[in-house]
Amino acid sequence: MSDKIKYYFPSVRDEKGEVVYIESRGYKKAVKSFQTKYSKLKEVMVEWYKNKKLNHKLQKLPLGRKKKISKW
Repeated sequence: MSDKIKYYFPSVRDEKGEVVYIESRGYKKAVKSFQTKYSKLKEVMVEWYKNKKLNHKLQKLPLGRKKKISKW
């Protein structure tokens, strides 16, 4: 059995009108791969099942490290 989880993005529809989902090993990897395809979105709802329980989260985009540039 695979240890990957399906992460659903119900607020976004693809060309066929179906809900976008990404199968990944982790939440952060799934969101990062999603934000490369849909870079103009500012936030997205993410849903996934873990231990037969529905989890959901409103994720602000972009997710990741923001570099701090300072002048010396």
